[in-house]
Amino acid sequence: MGVITAHAREDEGDDTGFAFVHCNITGTGDTFLGRAWRDRARVVFAYTYMGSLIDSQGWSDAMHSERDKTVYYGEYKCMGPGSSSTGRVKYAKMLSDEEAKPFLGMTFIKGTKQIEPERTL
Repeated sequence: MGVITAHAREDEGDDTGFAFVHCNITGTGDTFLGRAWRDRARVVFAYTYMGSLIDSQGWSDAMHSERDKTVYYGEYKCMGPGSSSTGRVKYAKMLSDEEAKPFLGMTFIKGTKQIEPERTL
């Protein structure tokens, strides 16, 4: 069994998280999209191809069921055999356009401050 992410946000007010947009997840095995490392983990996959290696549950609470109410695991317009919402854990969110919007642009990762603009030499 494998896990792609293990986010550790502890405070709901923290503006941290993982956003995977336009990714391609392929391979073999039994893999979860994420596991709850801390109480308020936040991970979103959007426009991502998910191969058959993704476990039908999608996400793991790492045997801490109390985290099911506090984690934020979202999926938005993903495709492929591993993206089926059938069998997903109840605490996973299939995001609406409005819910997904904050995770799709550069502002979520403070891209205007942390990513250097392309330079011409």
